Amino acid sequence: MQRSSTPLARALGATALLSTAVAWGAAAFRYDLHGPRWDVLVPLVLAAVSVVGWLLASRSAPPAKLLPTTAPPRATIPGKLGVLRRDWGLIATAYLIVWTPFVAANSAYGGRGSKLGAVYCLLTFVLGAVLSVVNLILVQSNLGRMQRMLKEDAAAGGVHAVRVRFGTPVLETYRYPTGQGVGKIAAATTYGVDLVDEGATDTQRTVRLQAMTGAGHSDTVGNKHLVHAAARLVGHDGWLCWPTRWRDIAGTNKERTVSAAFVSDSGHVVWGMTQEDDHSYYLRAGAAPVCETDPSVAVAPLPRPSRYLPNEHAYHLRIAAVGALLAVPFLLDVVPYWAALLLGVLSGAVGLLAGGTMDSVSMDKEGWTVREKSHPSLR
Repeated sequence: MQRSSTPLARALGATALLSTAVAWGAAAFRYDLHGPRWDVLVPLVLAAVSVVGWLLASRSAPPAKLLPTTAPPRATIPGKLGVLRRDWGLIATAYLIVWTPFVAANSAYGGRGSKLGAVYCLLTFVLGAVLSVVNLILVQSNLGRMQRMLKEDAAAGGVHAVRVRFGTPVLETYRYPTGQGVGKIAAATTYGVDLVDEGATDTQRTVRLQAMTGAGHSDTVGNKHLVHAAARLVGHDGWLCWPTRWRDIAGTNKERTVSAAFVSDSGHVVWGMTQEDDHSYYLRAGAAPVCETDPSVAVAPLPRPSRYLPNEHAYHLRIAAVGALLAVPFLLDVVPYWAALLLGVLSGAVGLLAGGTMDSVSMDKEGWTVREKSHPSLR
């Protein structure tokens, strides 16, 4: 169940990140040949306490509820379609994670003149530097190229559009042969929402708005965006918009998908894309005319709910706790130098493992209709 993001949970999460950053800075730039590293341990303890508080605050936060569907129908389509906000908490966490091996190595090495320790510190520094460059992908636009074209067309004054209702969230699994041998089968999972078009003749059509791909640093960005929207907007009316340059998009990708956006009457935008079977009737057959947009009106994506998922994040945070506990002996300077180096290697590796998989956890599927389709050869 998705829960709301509360000020207390956000404050505790920010405190945990800031405390960890202080500990990382102390460990990376200050050497103590002997004695406990209280300058590292104290902020680490504060970070651990803040994480526990964040867990408790997140678990006790109210569930994310559907927004009321009382907004009047929009006569005009907004011209300013807001982009997905960058997840600065994720970005900060990612940079702290990639420097974990270097911080652990530097703390264990302690400037004691060991060639082995110095070489390991250098290797972990290079690893952190390389991964930091890789992490720059996290700050790029969270809209794909197709979605940016739709945003530009809306700002320019026109989009193809039709009135629809935000309907059933669908999680579809498609099974297909891989072509790599007999019995080799793969499955692709797609998040989507059935948008209902009642039309002028009272005959219903369903358009599937799928999660966008190629957005941000991974397809997970599009999946999460649609999952969050489905938790708040089911039953809302609004405009389903396509770019006026849809032919330029459909003609340049092999899936022949076209970017789309649902603009709710409540003032929110949901980004996605439509398959050819869904958009052909509206774009090729002309059922969705070009409508003017109002560049003075803006809509934005829904605020993110709490990122905490009890059955997933608790497991990864326990692994991170093990990594932190492995660092305690050499931070207290109570083990021989060779043991400190070994614990430094283990602590850094465990921390990198725990953090590197944190954002790949599965999303809440409560309330989603699960459907399965198969390639004709598998039927």
